[in-house]
Amino acid sequence: MLTIQTQVAITILHSIATSHESHSLGRLFSTNIVSELLEQLEMGKIIRLIPGKEKGKITSYELTRPSVNISLLDILEATGEHLNCNHPATEDFYLRYGNTAKKLGVVNHMTRLYLEEIKLNDL
Repeated sequence: MLTIQTQVAITILHSIATSHESHSLGRLFSTNIVSELLEQLEMGKIIRLIPGKEKGKITSYELTRPSVNISLLDILEATGEHLNCNHPATEDFYLRYGNTAKKLGVVNHMTRLYLEEIKLNDL
């Protein structure tokens, strides 16, 4: 349901919020992907560079507002990502995201129902 880029952006934001750089990010994703997401999140005014810190490092940024005021929509708009509603939400998704997965599962289900009603002749 959430793209890999969105999941990485969420991990980055959690790392910034807790002032703890996730070492798994460096192992799993290229520095370019992380740097690109940091730039997008900064341009989207979700994070800002701490004065005097080096650009491109997770520990060099801070959130522009409390994490409780940053929505999934904010993250999607900043990164240009989308929800992947082409498939039903998986059990793994529900295990990973808990209550959020329930809300997104409803969005996913309803979107799939509406998309099913749009026929080729209507396009």
